[in-house]
Amino acid sequence: MKSVILTGILAMAAGIACLAAQAPSGKPVQPKAKSQDELKAVQALMAALGPDAVIKAADDLQTKYADTQFKEAALAMEADAYRSKGDTDSMIKAQIYAEQALALNPADVQANMTDAEVLIQTTPVLALNKDEQFAKAQKCLTAAQDALKNLAKPNPQMPDTDWDSFKHETAAHIHNDLGMLASVRKTWDVAVTEFKAAIAEGDQPAYQARLAATYQQAGRYAEAIALCDKILADPFTGVPPNAVSQIRTYVNNIKASATKAAAAKAGAPATPPAPQK
Repeated sequence: MKSVILTGILAMAAGIACLAAQAPSGKPVQPKAKSQDELKAVQALMAALGPDAVIKAADDLQTKYADTQFKEAALAMEADAYRSKGDTDSMIKAQIYAEQALALNPADVQANMTDAEVLIQTTPVLALNKDEQFAKAQKCLTAAQDALKNLAKPNPQMPDTDWDSFKHETAAHIHNDLGMLASVRKTWDVAVTEFKAAIAEGDQPAYQARLAATYQQAGRYAEAIALCDKILADPFTGVPPNAVSQIRTYVNNIKASATKAAAAKAGAPATPPAPQK
């Protein structure tokens, strides 16, 4: 999501602005750097590639310019960077920074999504407080959806097609998160609905694969197998080769499990399908 957000941010004719903040009028607030050195620090954050670089640039900006108007954006980006690292310590830090961003602006789309994703990914299904944690994740994702609907285009010069693309991609991401939340709750019908909505907003192989997995977990084996065949027939144009390999392996495993379960349900011996390359 970061790259799409920054396209709009960096296209500002007057300099740099933040998508997350909104004035009471509904018009976007455009934070400003108070000096050229602060502007350079903000630009360094926007140009940072990889989670470690983003974390360092966000820390540098906030350390050198404690009163920066870009604090919310820096916190949200740092939270997402830590989440992408995935280890236990990083996930804890991701939630801390996301909630600091939300303390500044409860409607921050990215911070709400990050907070929800951490809760979904780190709450054990047997945890005593799982219902509370999942309810909090649901609240965050609902807030992200509501904020996205009301989000005004930050730059009048930004092409409507780019803005529409950003909103559709972000909406798809939120539906995907809601599908993942429904999956950990084992509410399969809700998960199916959310993954289908994600595909409708931004058809990505990962969303289709999660829908196939949901069909398989819900016992809808024929639908799972049919969707797996569709995914495996896709040329995956524009998808990085390592991601293609991971998706194909994941989908082949889903198909094999669905085929075996369907055969067992029918009372017939199962011959697992040969993996498709």
